[in-house]
Formats: sequence, C-alpha cells, structure tokens
Amino acid sequence: MSEATPPIKPVPISADALALWDAIERLDLAENIGELEVKGFTVVPPEKLAPLEFTERMRDAILAAAKRRHGIEVSQDMTAETAPEALKSPFGMPLVYGLFEDEVFQQALLNPVVQTLATYMVGRNAVISEYGLLIKGPGGVDLDLHTDSFMMPDPLPAMPHICNLTWIMTDYSRENGSVAFVPGSHRYQRRPLGNEGIAERVHVDAPAGSLVAFGGNVWHGSFARTAPGYRVSATAYLARPHMRTQGTFGYEVAQEIIDRNPPEFARVMGRKLNYGWKEEDPRVITEDVFETIDMGTHPWD
Repeated sequence: MSEATPPIKPVPISADALALWDAIERLDLAENIGELEVKGFTVVPPEKLAPLEFTERMRDAILAAAKRRHGIEVSQDMTAETAPEALKSPFGMPLVYGLFEDEVFQQALLNPVVQTLATYMVGRNAVISEYGLLIKGPGGVDLDLHTDSFMMPDPLPAMPHICNLTWIMTDYSRENGSVAFVPGSHRYQRRPLGNEGIAERVHVDAPAGSLVAFGGNVWHGSFARTAPGYRVSATAYLARPHMRTQGTFGYEVAQEIIDRNPPEFARVMGRKLNYGWKEEDPRVITEDVFETIDMGTHPWD
C-alpha cells in the first residue's frame, strides 16, 4: 500500500446487529442460525419455544376452527379410506387468514424465538404476509417442490424476502406427512425445474411443539401422510415491508386486537410502515423492534 493510499476503515457493527445477536445468544439459537445459512432450514425444539400446554391450545383452536368453518372433525383413527377428501390435498386443508381465529395465534406470532428468526431472515421491519392453519390427513400425494418467493422472477435475490415459520402441533415424520427440503437449495437462487431435486429431498423428524423455520428461497414440499391420524400446523409467513402481502392485514385488523397485544404486534401487522400515506405527511419510523418486544424472554415467564 502506497503512502498516498488512505487506510481502509472497518465498517462498525450496527446497534441493530448487536441487539439481534444478543437475542440469538440468549435464546440459544446460534446453531439454528448456522443451519439456516448452510442447509436453508432449521428446527427449533419445543423446550426453546413454549410449554407443551401452549402448543395444545393452538392445536385445539385449529381443530375448532376447522369444525366452525367447514364442519370437519378429525380423528386419530382416520385412514386414507375414511378421511375427508379435503384433508387429502398435498397441502392439507388450509384455513387461511387464521391469525384472528384465536388469541393464542397472536401470542405465538410474537414469541421471541419466532420474531428473532424472522428478524434474522427478513429484517427488523418484517410484516405479516399470511398466517395459515393446516390440517393434513392420510392419503393423497406428495406436495411438489417449490419456493415461497411468490411473485418474484428468477433469479431470486440472495437474501430471502419472505420467510416461513411453521409451528407444528403433531409429531413430524415422513410417515406423518412431514415437510420435505432439498438442503442447500436456497443458494441456487431459482425455482426447481421439472422433477429436479426429488432424489435429494429429506424429511423432518420433530416432536409436537417444535418450530420449522426457513427462508423463501429454499426448495421444499411435503410427503404424503401414510400413517393414520392427522397433521396439524400453523404457518406464519413474514415478509420484507416492500413485498405485497398475501393477506390484507394492516388496517383491517380490529383496533381492540391491536390494543390487547404488545406494541410490537402493530408493527408486525404493518401499522408502522412509512408507506401508504394519503393527504397526511409521510410517517417517519423511529421505533426500534428491540425496544418494543423483549426478545430474550417468553411472555409466560
């Protein structure tokens, strides 16, 4: 280096990055972050998330919603011959826009582990795109490999613009209709073509109460359920704030729900975005996500 060449100054680590890393360490998520980087997906065990009773509340609320919306009741004795046809879809039966079916789903969305992983994958201003409740019965076929980078052309951006955080309420295994992944496929930055990736699929073995997390670029699908009974899960899609969301949340959420939840809930709903103004002046966002939710503790502590 010549004397005329100025020294390169290191870029300081932002306060946001330090706060996020502090949350990752306190929640014991460093290994999960490593898996997201290398494999593209990770599974957080129940003991890092919530008591089993909380997961059971979520499961019961989903089963109640299925009966209320569609008149469908499920049984652990169901087989491919006796299960309702709606449960044999490769996706399972989706109950879309399920966030407001029960207060327990709003509490799950604000779980510190969920919010920390979402912040790592899609940024501190991530907003809810959809909150789907799923019930999958025996029968049907595998769900084809795809990505969750909806409405985005290939090549996909290197950083995910949407992430999937699925809270599972029944044990996952291949026989139980587990999600399928192609490890490392998030690095391809494109969608699978034809039958590409089928031979490389892996399933997830995880107990009820676990969280499966992955970014929108990873290739994934699911295996058909061959065991009797049913699979229940709740999927939170969170997106960077410039993305068009799947569901119309934001200002459609009832004010009483906003008031009942911590301030961070309004941010996740999109109430704090600096876009969407009319005659009034643009709103300037100054709130810090790490000041509005304690990402190092659980709400039941």
